[in-house]
Amino acid sequence: MVTATVPMSHRERLWVFGGLMLAGLMSSLDATVLGTALPTIVGDLGGLDRIAWVSTAYVLATSVTVPLSGRLGDLFGRRPVLLTGLIGFLAGSAACGAAPSMTWLIVFRVAQGAAAGCLMSSMFALTGDLFEPRERAKYQGYSALIFAVSSIAGPLVGGFLTDHASWRWVFYVNMPLCLAAVATTLLFLRLPKPEGRPRIDYLGIVLLGAAVTCFTLFTSWAGTRYAWGSPVVLALAAGAVVLFAVWVLAERRAAEPVIPPKLFRDRSFAVACVVAAVGGATGFGLATYLPMFFQVVGGVDATRSGLLLLPMMAALLVASMGAGR
Repeated sequence: MVTATVPMSHRERLWVFGGLMLAGLMSSLDATVLGTALPTIVGDLGGLDRIAWVSTAYVLATSVTVPLSGRLGDLFGRRPVLLTGLIGFLAGSAACGAAPSMTWLIVFRVAQGAAAGCLMSSMFALTGDLFEPRERAKYQGYSALIFAVSSIAGPLVGGFLTDHASWRWVFYVNMPLCLAAVATTLLFLRLPKPEGRPRIDYLGIVLLGAAVTCFTLFTSWAGTRYAWGSPVVLALAAGAVVLFAVWVLAERRAAEPVIPPKLFRDRSFAVACVVAAVGGATGFGLATYLPMFFQVVGGVDATRSGLLLLPMMAALLVASMGAGR
């Protein structure tokens, strides 16, 4: 949390928070914006058999880097992690927009998703650093609202840009927003550097990354690319279970664990994680695949497929605001 020794006025904190809102909007928007653009992307680049990987690659990389970047922020400071995420997201967006094939688009989406993980963790961590506890809930509510807005705007923006410009502008539109967030961070964000020499939990990083990768591949391939009982699916499921178990054991012995296992003993923390996982899987899954269903089965254009999601997304917005209050 920011103390009196940090030379930041309330106005400067609001400027920084505005940059954080832009960073959060970009990272969450890119998880839903491609839903209405995917059929056009496949028509341009081909690779229908790999279409799911355009979204899966982004989510997989984000899932790995969110906890890692959060811990790195604790060790090295929030500012360098946020700037790394912003610059990486800027480069990843430019590369995705210029992708010459489906394979390269998936590769660039991995880089973009890794940077988005840094942005997401920095957004919530810095909100806690910038504001006092009695103010924090209000600003964290604004942060949560960003994800609801991105769910509403993502499919609609993606459809509009695809129909009236090109699917490549779905990525290029991130670049001015990213530059604005970089500018506010460089100009206004000043936080004290962490004291002491950081001790990085390399084993925990490797085990967590491998476990999340196996789990994501299992949920993506089971019943689609491979049968549920196939050796590949069973190996991925077993690998995820074993790696997560070994990771928990390693974290209990680590001096500076990536995620302290004792956090999950707190019932509120554990329940919140489960609810966030279920809600995120449902919301992002619907926002990704319903537009495709409307276009392929219903025969509507990309913009209209985004408009058809407005009732669901409006309900999400109202529910998010009501639950927050």
